Amino acid sequence: MEARDRITIFVIDDDKMLTMALKNDIEKTFAQYNAVVSTFEAGEQTSMFIKNGPDIAIVDYHLNSKNKDAMDGVRIIDMIKKESPDTEVIMFTSEEHAEIAVKALHHGAHDYVVKNDFMFRKLNMSVMQCIKLKQLKADIRSQKIKTSVLAVSLVLMAGALIALQIWAPNVLSK
Repeated sequence: MEARDRITIFVIDDDKMLTMALKNDIEKTFAQYNAVVSTFEAGEQTSMFIKNGPDIAIVDYHLNSKNKDAMDGVRIIDMIKKESPDTEVIMFTSEEHAEIAVKALHHGAHDYVVKNDFMFRKLNMSVMQCIKLKQLKADIRSQKIKTSVLAVSLVLMAGALIALQIWAPNVLSK
């Protein structure tokens, strides 16, 4: 992603004050990437937007403060990865349990950030890692395309030389 590209980030957390603080911090910190942050209080609200493929989703584990039947963060990771496999997901929660962290990572989370005094700095580092990872993946895709085009070109040239040798053997002589 170059500076002129836009990076889209979903923040899914039922704490409105924290969500707005995150939105402001991310948009300011990643202004060079034209960060556009959309916020949601529950994972169910994202279902109609997730198909647009956000670059990054920041997901809280506990999302049931307003709706007791709300999906937890791991189920949301599953939904995101199913609908938009290229979206990098960061689990962002107050839970410091290793089991939840391992579960989130096994379900496709890129990172697990605990809400504490250092959360903004750690979250920004994790978002930057996701941006760099997406850049690397785009570079690899670009190189694969260039390699494929080169390979096809070489095969076509070799085929043309063989055809010339068969149908016009005197053309390549001397």
